[in-house]
Amino acid sequence: MGLFPIDEIKRKTFHFLTIFYIIAYWFLPRTVVIWGMALLITVVVIGEIVRFRFPAFNNWILKVLMGVHREEEVKKISGLPWTLSGSFLTMLIFPDKRIVLVSLLYLAFGDAFAALFGRRFGRHKIFRQKSLEGSVACFIACLIIGIIFMNWQAAILGALFITALELIPWPLNDNFWLPPLSALFLHLLKNIL
Repeated sequence: MGLFPIDEIKRKTFHFLTIFYIIAYWFLPRTVVIWGMALLITVVVIGEIVRFRFPAFNNWILKVLMGVHREEEVKKISGLPWTLSGSFLTMLIFPDKRIVLVSLLYLAFGDAFAALFGRRFGRHKIFRQKSLEGSVACFIACLIIGIIFMNWQAAILGALFITALELIPWPLNDNFWLPPLSALFLHLLKNIL
């Protein structure tokens, strides 16, 4: 076994594709990206519906994705529509590009590092599958993101908030909740600090 489980590396590499719509949001007009995200979500949801109605298509998609999905996603909705929807809502609700950028980077890197380090080094369980080691990795990744894009107080508080948020077993999917809730927190912080 390598340093990290190969299935989790594949999944989190796919998670890093969030970077494409982060870059699009930063450089393109906001309305263009919001409409593009709405279209992308529609296509993905239709794909999910088709996937469930046609087992051969489902098998083909799973083969193409080469193990990016979790075992439970073979017969239920994948994390992709939730990730896209949470990111879309964040872009739609919060006009501050820096807040949206940081929130989406938290999702792309904080959540990914929590999973990778938690699965590989997680010895001290905090809550269900979540570990102290994964939470520390999440905090460090989010702190670095915060230091790059925000003042030090917001960087520390934002990293603490997203790390705590990542521990909660959210209904639906945590990828849906993390971006808008972290953006809300950063928006409130901006008005306080």
